[in-house]
Amino acid sequence: MRDKILKILNPDLPLRSRMFQLLSIIALAEFIIVTAYTIVSGGDGDHIIMMLIGTVLFAATVTFTFHSGSLRLGSTISGLLYYSLYPLTFFSSGGMYGGAPVVFAFALVYVFLVTEKWERVLSLGVCVIVSGLCFAASYRFPDILDRHTALMEHIESFLAILLVTLLLCSLFAFVTGVYRMENRIVQKQKKKIEELNQNQKRFFSDMSHELRTPVNAIIGLNEMTLREDIPDEVRENSMNIDVASRILLHTVNEILDLSKLETGRMEIVNLDYQTTAMLSDIVNMIWLRAEEKGLNFRIAANPKLPRVLYGDEMRIKQVLLNVLTNAVKYTKSGSVTLTISSRPEEDGRLLMIYDITDTGIGIKEESIPDLFMAFQRMDARQTHTIEGTGLGLSIVKQLVDMMDGRVKVQSEYGKGSTFLIEIPQTVVDYTPIGEIDFRKKEIDDKSKYKKVIERPGLRILAVDDTPMNLMVVKKLLRDTKSVVETASSGAEALRMTEENRYDVILMDHQMPEMDGIECLHRIRTQENGKCKESKVVCLTANVGTEMEKLFLLEGFDGYLSKPVKGKILEEEIVRLTS
Repeated sequence: MRDKILKILNPDLPLRSRMFQLLSIIALAEFIIVTAYTIVSGGDGDHIIMMLIGTVLFAATVTFTFHSGSLRLGSTISGLLYYSLYPLTFFSSGGMYGGAPVVFAFALVYVFLVTEKWERVLSLGVCVIVSGLCFAASYRFPDILDRHTALMEHIESFLAILLVTLLLCSLFAFVTGVYRMENRIVQKQKKKIEELNQNQKRFFSDMSHELRTPVNAIIGLNEMTLREDIPDEVRENSMNIDVASRILLHTVNEILDLSKLETGRMEIVNLDYQTTAMLSDIVNMIWLRAEEKGLNFRIAANPKLPRVLYGDEMRIKQVLLNVLTNAVKYTKSGSVTLTISSRPEEDGRLLMIYDITDTGIGIKEESIPDLFMAFQRMDARQTHTIEGTGLGLSIVKQLVDMMDGRVKVQSEYGKGSTFLIEIPQTVVDYTPIGEIDFRKKEIDDKSKYKKVIERPGLRILAVDDTPMNLMVVKKLLRDTKSVVETASSGAEALRMTEENRYDVILMDHQMPEMDGIECLHRIRTQENGKCKESKVVCLTANVGTEMEKLFLLEGFDGYLSKPVKGKILEEEIVRLTS
């Protein structure tokens, strides 16, 4: 029992169990004190025997409860046992004139705190009834009270008050102790959660970086294969490799984005963007997927849409591409339609309205409320063969909310769905975009390499700690006739920039000993350096709008994410050297 008593503050035990232990110890102490006082004061022999029996029974009940863990049964029995002895104590200690009223208060508190549900109602009922009968009997038949001397009654009242005071002090100390202990536990858990969040952040960042490095090599080297004059079968295989690699890349991006959203690290970065260019990018990404499934992809943009808007173009494209990709995936035949319109908002902004309608499998009405939950796949019987993580729509909903927009869904099961996405934007240029013909490009054009530049005299330095990435960059820039040199670390890059001048430096970010940001700053301040004015582009696997913003703030002249296409790499070099 001693070990049980020492565990009163054990946070692993239920609070009510600890409360029962504490109050039972106090109640048992009360029994012992009252019994001892009765013996010392020369009380009636029968009264003393009854008190001794009651004390032993109460101690046995509490001990049984401690060892068995039958809290409901033990607390009910101990409460009823306590009140079965109350009349004896009441009438033998002077009733209202002794300590009985204070003991009654203690009994009510004890029963209320150690019992629950119907046991509490039963015990409190018995408590009130027994006490009421005792008080009524003492009032109606005062002669049945065993009145003591005034001194004895004062002593008994004092002892009763002392016991109840002990109860209240013990309760206060107990609650304070529990609060402090729970607070320490909460602080430890908070610290542990923060550490887990940091570990999660590092894990997803490292995972993204580590996965993008081999995917960069796969896509880059595969692009070099597609540039060659190869048989149709080999070209088809290479195109399938490219598609599969980008599906893997999309999955990595979804997991990374969900991690950022859950840890509050996702940021909306607003910049000016061209409405037509944004829509053209979306069309070019979706049209091939739709055609591969034999679907008719339609796009209708209101000619009065403003030419330039202010918002997070990257996140808007991500939202629309996620919904459009789902529409294509879950549509077996028919069409997918994107309609873009707008209406003015009261705050002066323009509400951009994107309506995406498909003729796919549709969504059951009862499934719509769960549609935007992470890892949810609706109608598993029909969708089990369709690839995907179930994260896309969860990310869509959270990104739209972050941009003060909203997304609505209407669907008829078996006939198709409509997603209505509304995102407020600020207008920069009200010039209408006019009639735009978003015609698809030929598939052959997508698979054939078209050189953007040819600069024999251009000197380029690629800095990366992964040899494979350096090989990919050199191959992708091979046809430009530029001089491409490589450095496998920041320190090596500094030695080379001290000896040679380069027009463009392609700098990786995550490198050991000296990362890309530090290397950039040291190149800019290098005492005898020859590349202080060179254009430096961050070519990294650390992706996201917030990362792009960081790199530009640190002084990079451009930002490219891995894996990078040869055309995009060449276009960036043209932009920086024109």
